Amino acid sequence: MASDHPSENGADEREEDGDEEEEEEEEPRLKYQRFGGNVPSLLSTDAASSIAIAERMVALGTHDGTVHILDFQGNQVKEFAAHTATVNDLCFDVEGEYIGSCSDDGSVVINGLFSEERLRFEYHRPMKTITLDPDYSRKSSRRFVAGGLAGQLFLNTKNWLGYNKQVLHDGEGSIHAAKWRTSLIAWANDAGVKVYDMANNQCITFIERARGSPRPELLLPHLVWQKTLMQGTAQRPEVRIVTWKNEELATDALPVHGYEHYKAKDYVLVHAPFTGSSYAGGQWAAGDEPLYYIVSPKDVVVARPRDAEDHVSWLLQHGWHEKALAAVEAGQGQTGLLDEVGSRYLDHLIVERKYAEAASLCPKLLRGSASAWERWVFHFAHLRQLPVLVPYMPTENPRLRDTVYEVALVALATHPSFHQLLLSTVKSWPATLYSTSTVISAIKPQLNTSSMTDSLKEALAELYIMGTQYEKAFSLYADLMKPEIFDFVEKHSLHDAIQDKVVQLMMLDSKRAVSLLVQYRDMVSPSEVVGQLLHARQKCDNRFFLHLYLHSLFDIDSKVGKEFHDLQVELYADYEPRMLLPFLHSSHHYKLEKAYEICVKKDLLREQAFILARMGNAKRALAVYINKLEDIAEAVDFVSTQHDDDLWEELIKQCLQKPEMVGILLEHTVGNLDPLYIVSMVPGGFEIPRLRDRLVKIITDYRTETSLRHGCNVILKADCVNLLIKYYKEARHAIYLGSMEEETRGKRVNVASAPIIERATNTRVMVVKSRTRGNGRCCLCFDPFSIQNVNVVVFFCCHAYHVPCLQDGSDSVGIVSQSDDDNDDDGGSRMRCVLCTTASG
Repeated sequence: MASDHPSENGADEREEDGDEEEEEEEEPRLKYQRFGGNVPSLLSTDAASSIAIAERMVALGTHDGTVHILDFQGNQVKEFAAHTATVNDLCFDVEGEYIGSCSDDGSVVINGLFSEERLRFEYHRPMKTITLDPDYSRKSSRRFVAGGLAGQLFLNTKNWLGYNKQVLHDGEGSIHAAKWRTSLIAWANDAGVKVYDMANNQCITFIERARGSPRPELLLPHLVWQKTLMQGTAQRPEVRIVTWKNEELATDALPVHGYEHYKAKDYVLVHAPFTGSSYAGGQWAAGDEPLYYIVSPKDVVVARPRDAEDHVSWLLQHGWHEKALAAVEAGQGQTGLLDEVGSRYLDHLIVERKYAEAASLCPKLLRGSASAWERWVFHFAHLRQLPVLVPYMPTENPRLRDTVYEVALVALATHPSFHQLLLSTVKSWPATLYSTSTVISAIKPQLNTSSMTDSLKEALAELYIMGTQYEKAFSLYADLMKPEIFDFVEKHSLHDAIQDKVVQLMMLDSKRAVSLLVQYRDMVSPSEVVGQLLHARQKCDNRFFLHLYLHSLFDIDSKVGKEFHDLQVELYADYEPRMLLPFLHSSHHYKLEKAYEICVKKDLLREQAFILARMGNAKRALAVYINKLEDIAEAVDFVSTQHDDDLWEELIKQCLQKPEMVGILLEHTVGNLDPLYIVSMVPGGFEIPRLRDRLVKIITDYRTETSLRHGCNVILKADCVNLLIKYYKEARHAIYLGSMEEETRGKRVNVASAPIIERATNTRVMVVKSRTRGNGRCCLCFDPFSIQNVNVVVFFCCHAYHVPCLQDGSDSVGIVSQSDDDNDDDGGSRMRCVLCTTASG
């Protein structure tokens, strides 16, 4: 039995009891319907009395003696007025070409169905049964067997003289039924059933009539050459299906018309013939079981084995939808039946509130039907159960309308419990399926409500990305602290958008955030960054982030953010004291008093000494090195940078208070202060540890220093002499200035073409692109250089000449000559200033 209980999602679900596996009602073996066509009209004026079935037709006998030939739909094909009384029995041959009938008028008639052949035999006593040789149409003997109330069973055989009538049996009462199969003839009389073998011409078996059974007049016997046996006795006629072992398989009561007025003898049961291949091994093959016809005086009922569709329909009628679906999937019934079963199954699950199960079956039941999918999506939406269907909705084959996908996404946004599913759905569904703007418009109102979740924010960000609204997506990513936000900024060039998300970026990845903010400091000013970090509402170490940012900013550009250097001193003291001293050296934009207070508070001694020195209090700075740091080497370095003799005196004075310091001072003053001066200031009897060793080291270092200085002086003197010689030679060179005309021609003068150069080919010539300035007159002709359009030569002695004037003047005084003293390093003669050469001569 099934019991109802609430499920986890609020739906009622049915739980099957494991002890009860069988249904209360068994599925029937047969289905029943009334024989239609012309049968109802025929029986409205007459009454049926017998029936026979062939492979292609049905023969129906009536009480007025007529034999009607019908098709399987009940339509009349032929009609024979064969008898004048009740037709008691009918029989087809195997080929279905002849129909034999017998009647209470004592006659037997055989009619050809496809010819005009008609035979009539008179027996003068009511005839109750007839059976034709199965091969009646194929053999010329035209044999048949008939019997009746006379108690004789006649075998009729055709020969060349006509028909020969032979009595096979008599003396045991009326012959009530007979059936012929192959060479065997079975008949039933008052004593029982006998079987005769025509091949051996002898009776081979006898089945005695059961004691206590009704008289044949009340319950007519029926003979069937097949495995299944049907008989029925009840107020309503019953069809019972039994095995050879008399095991009942099924019982069906038939509501035939007027059954309350009939007795058992008024009913006839026959079956359609079957082919040999369908009856292999004594059993019908699947689907080949014949039709059964149940005849009553006013009704004919056709019984046929139930097929797969009947089985499915019966399962659906009894609410076993899952079994019906399994049957259809197994290939039972037509393909179109799956749609009907699927629809009814889903309806059943919806009624039972099994929404999740119904949704999971939709892909299998709805398959590629877009219209069916859309119908069920809207149905689930109407029931407010669309979220359970969304994971199963198809995105292709079939693809649904845009509105359907939009309705689904909006439904997922209505409750926080569905937001994670919304996110995964937005990521998995292609953006081309729906309008992102429509979904965004439905989600945005929830941003500032209590139903907002991180998953909904991320889903909205994904929708913004699909709609190329990258800045809005970035804002949501920053709130969500998504690690990929930095790559997102670079990919979409969103550097302008980071200016109000400084804190979030720093909390997410301070290293990458600092690099990004420093790189784009022109877009996001340091004042904006510092302001956001100082007033951060989020729980984070905002001062540490501020230190990282200002430190990196100072490394890149020490002048940018100089207004924050006071704050930076404090941050260095808190987070990275070792970097404070380099910062103090590099920056000039912090307040010394405030910086000194911070260093005193943090007990940063070297930083205190540096600030005191920058404040001009060198003696206090020196005291820090000596008394607090006790580092004479640093004290000496400090004093040496101050260039103050009084400070050296102060250093010696303070060191004399401790003998060890005097020794250390002696070691570090070489090159800065005369060690003898220090020794002379040491009072008598003052013990200095390791004095001898230190004096030896001082003397050794002094000698080394003296030797180095001597060597350096020798090198310096040699360099000075060489440089003076080089300068002297260079000073004697002339400088060639092009004329105004040459400059206007593009300054393409060939230096080798000048006359003075022809005579002094190795003279170095310099082309100076600027014109002469000042008084600029030739020292020989005293004309300004701009008057004559000729070339000009200038010497380092500041005398200048026109080239023609210099040439004439040099010739007149004989300046250009060759001598050993005038030879240049390169062996060429030199050009000389006329005035200077004449004066020296």
